[in-house]
Amino acid sequence: MKVLTAIKNYVNTFTINKNNRGINNMAQVEGTAYWASLTRPNEKFEPMWRLDLAVDDATAKEFAKEGFKLSETNIDGNVVKNIIKFKRKVFKANGDKNQPPMLVDGAKKPLDKIVGNGSKVIVMYKSYDWNYKGKTGKGLDLQAVQVKELVEYTPKEDFEVLESAEGNVDDNIKEDF
Repeated sequence: MKVLTAIKNYVNTFTINKNNRGINNMAQVEGTAYWASLTRPNEKFEPMWRLDLAVDDATAKEFAKEGFKLSETNIDGNVVKNIIKFKRKVFKANGDKNQPPMLVDGAKKPLDKIVGNGSKVIVMYKSYDWNYKGKTGKGLDLQAVQVKELVEYTPKEDFEVLESAEGNVDDNIKEDF
């Protein structure tokens, strides 16, 4: 029961005001989502939930002025600028597990969909300073995402189903051994 109350309170911290600082200094920013790993962590290098957010020029200038790095991404041959990267590692530095970022729809109800490129979202985040091996910078901890317009991700088909006159592959392998 305590967990449900905590989740409900957490979801209720969402407001639609752009860059509104709310509970515990969390801020919000609105934009277009790319390369979102929200329902399942990206495990290519270090496991983490992440989202690249394309923002308008004014918002990009604000983030750059505050010391955050902006980048660009390539989507189907088109360069998208003003990308802000949000991430949350699966494991904290002390080895404890982090909570996944909350993913909700426009009515603040939990969403169990894969957010595809081009979805319009509001990101709730906390900023932090980091220092690693003599280098310093600023990062953005992904707290929650509210989806305003979902472009649901659907994987591309990779193979056609082939029928073999000699049976399926498993039958052919068994005959070879």
